[in-house]
Amino acid sequence: MSYSKLLIFVVKFKLIMQIILKFLKFFFLSILAVIISIFSLFLIDATDFDGNYVNRSKVEISYNHLNSRHSYKFANFLKENYFKFSKMFLYDSHEKRWSIESKEQRSKLPKYKTIKAKKDNLSKPLYKIENYHNEKNWSRSHGNYFSTRFSNLNTINKNNISKLQLAWMYEPLKSSNSKKENQANIIYYNGKVFLPNVENNLVALNAENGKKIWEYKVENGIAAKRGLILWKKKESDKIGRIFFTDNRKYLYSLDTNGVPTKNFGKNGKTKVGLTPLPPVIYKDELILITTDSVIKSYDINSGKIKWKYKINKTKNNLLYSNFSKGSPWGGLSLDVKRGLLFFTTGNPEPWHVGIFREGDNLYANSLVAFDLNLKKINWHFQEVPHDVWNYDLAAPPILTMIKRDNKFVDVVVAISKLGNVIILDRDNGSPLFDINYRLAPTSNIPGERTANYQVEIKLPEKICRSEFKLKYLTNFDNKFKKNFIKETNNYNFGYPTPPQLGKKTISIGSCVRWAGGSIDTKNNILYITSDNIADIITIEKDIGNLNYYHEWDTFQDNNGYPAIKPPWGSITAMNLNSGKIIWTRPFGTIKELEKENIFNTGSTNRAGLTATSGDIIFASGTEDKMFRVFDSKNGKELWNYKMDAAGSAPPTIYEIENKQFVLVPAYEKDGNKVYAFSMN
Repeated sequence: MSYSKLLIFVVKFKLIMQIILKFLKFFFLSILAVIISIFSLFLIDATDFDGNYVNRSKVEISYNHLNSRHSYKFANFLKENYFKFSKMFLYDSHEKRWSIESKEQRSKLPKYKTIKAKKDNLSKPLYKIENYHNEKNWSRSHGNYFSTRFSNLNTINKNNISKLQLAWMYEPLKSSNSKKENQANIIYYNGKVFLPNVENNLVALNAENGKKIWEYKVENGIAAKRGLILWKKKESDKIGRIFFTDNRKYLYSLDTNGVPTKNFGKNGKTKVGLTPLPPVIYKDELILITTDSVIKSYDINSGKIKWKYKINKTKNNLLYSNFSKGSPWGGLSLDVKRGLLFFTTGNPEPWHVGIFREGDNLYANSLVAFDLNLKKINWHFQEVPHDVWNYDLAAPPILTMIKRDNKFVDVVVAISKLGNVIILDRDNGSPLFDINYRLAPTSNIPGERTANYQVEIKLPEKICRSEFKLKYLTNFDNKFKKNFIKETNNYNFGYPTPPQLGKKTISIGSCVRWAGGSIDTKNNILYITSDNIADIITIEKDIGNLNYYHEWDTFQDNNGYPAIKPPWGSITAMNLNSGKIIWTRPFGTIKELEKENIFNTGSTNRAGLTATSGDIIFASGTEDKMFRVFDSKNGKELWNYKMDAAGSAPPTIYEIENKQFVLVPAYEKDGNKVYAFSMN
């Protein structure tokens, strides 16, 4: 090759290489730009700018703030590769974190431990007994700020209950857009009842005859799903205001004539975030808690945000949250004189697998007292640390008094899905009964780290079974029973045993639902409905990554009935001073079983009950669609009425011109009616 040709070749090669290098540079810079852009968008989505919080910085970057599904996918991609990298280069620490927990190490701990009951310096009573009970009006769901849901009215009593009859019935025109999930305890004030209907309207009715006065349409969400509240600035005011949420993002303010409060937010509604609960009112503030566990305060007149407080203690991590949810959705109670807000919280998510939420998941599954003046948590009690059973505290806390050494003590009562009745000193959260703990088993899921101890409360007595035992197995289906006994080794049961890989876990522990109880403060008696059925939980592994998920089903026999012995639903009375059950009775019937001469089974129930000083209890919500009245002294059924659907919320009790009414919403399944009962 001649020199000139070689020179031309070198020049051409150099030019080609320059073009290739420029292309590669452009390509890699483009890829880098795309990666930076994706990460920047992800970072922006994970960043929350908010100066209204009193317990966190104005800027917070966390997995908890992600909104976009693309951000979640990107976070999961980073997470999987992070763990792959950890496994390759951080083998020892990785293996330790994602190994199966040591049974031997757990077994070295003491088997039992106890928090002793407080005996001195107990909370002094700040209220009169009559303050805890409702008289003629019922201006807040669950009756009042104490959530005692007990009526002092006794015009209707156990001596004349046979004269009870249907006074009126409200039924809206039903459309294909009907909402069937409403569980609001109806309120009453000054001749009107206020309620959400299945058409997603808030409605005012004449409380004597059920005639509609006005209705207000809520466009989205579910109007007043878990209740509403009526407020008057001065008792002499003729027109009050009603507050409720839409279970999606708005808090509404209407006057008692159905007119939106013009200066409140935007034409009567202000954006607050997701919560089914109505607010409580403290001084000039509307206080509510959203399902992302944030306490929020709004100006009662303008609807403008005043401050926020983040409840859950979570590690701010860009790749994953140490837990989510654990949010208050059961209800709120308020001690106005102390300035203390009380609430119960739900379980963390995922429900049955906690490998990515290490630790106790503080403030989930808890009863919490929050100081509204100091804007901080005053005290808390966590019933189930690191919950892997879905044992949230679903019912609202109840403020009442009990007796110690013949003196009244202000307490707060929480009733749990485990059937525990937890009674704590209102000022400091100290227990009024011993709280016992037992050593809990470890999990066989890699990476799962269960809590060392779980509660085993002996007093107050449990109001339902909290763990499955072979002696609870059904006698109704012998074929099912024989097969189950043969396959017992395939099942895992007995709280606090966590769900296991390779076995189906039988879990009992959803016995107390959102409706909660009714408390007669004068006599220190709790009345409560409960479920007593079991579920089956199966843990499966996600293919291709470290995560696990659960599958869930009901524990049924071959005929579709609960595979445990009745009662499947109960109603119970408890003496809160002693913690002893006074009586318990099956609640509800299964008509198909009664035809086979099988009685007193009870049934699942949701709606709850309301007791009165007339020595009676009004209750509904069972599968047989009955509304029942019981003798509160012994639990004897005194009267019943068949409705078109099961009750959907506890009865409301009010009085107009010395005539007492009992109001029962029946929205379960296809129900859309409200029934009002009174005397002849």
